[in-house]
Amino acid sequence: MAINVFMVRHGQTYLNKYQRMQGWTNAPLTEKGLADANAAGHRLAQVPFAGAYSSDMARAEQTAQFILTANQAPAVTTVTAKPNFREQFFGSFDGLLVQDAELALAAHLQRPVTPYMTLLTELGGDAMMDLVHTADPTGDAENAETFWARIEQGLADILAHHQDGDNVLLVVHGVLLVNLIARFGNNAYPGIEPDNGSVTKWQLTDNGMTLTNFNDSTTIWS
Repeated sequence: MAINVFMVRHGQTYLNKYQRMQGWTNAPLTEKGLADANAAGHRLAQVPFAGAYSSDMARAEQTAQFILTANQAPAVTTVTAKPNFREQFFGSFDGLLVQDAELALAAHLQRPVTPYMTLLTELGGDAMMDLVHTADPTGDAENAETFWARIEQGLADILAHHQDGDNVLLVVHGVLLVNLIARFGNNAYPGIEPDNGSVTKWQLTDNGMTLTNFNDSTTIWS
């Protein structure tokens, strides 16, 4: 039993544009973000989706709806929004300038400031999530255990609702994708956050996921 999951990173938001941490904070898509969503819809227009899902954050739902509207093999017309696929929750770091979050993490580690994605690559996804959790003075940021519990439940729910060979759309978030690559993609692309509107394709089975395409913004799928 295996299904094809076309994971799309949502279109650019204003917090993306302003280089701010964006976990569970909603921000509208920019003009570029709308173009990202439309472009992804064009590239996926010929894919017969048996299901369409997204994070329940507005930027992901809106991107998913744009993609379905453009689809020319429409077996599915509505998006199922699932909180399981929200971005990592950064707690009190949410909404901060990325450079300010980097300063706070460096102070917590008592080491020189390191770019966020570089530090994530150095420590690994799980250790980075645990670091953000312990460095958050409110203690609200997710740790790796909490993050993976909801992600794995969401993936299991999708698999249970589909048949062998189904194509499924799933619109998600950048750091979430980075963490998936680290865990299921043999960390094949360390430190690379997929582009807004790009497609990362997986084969999902009862035994986990296999990466087939990463950060693809050119393929016209069928």
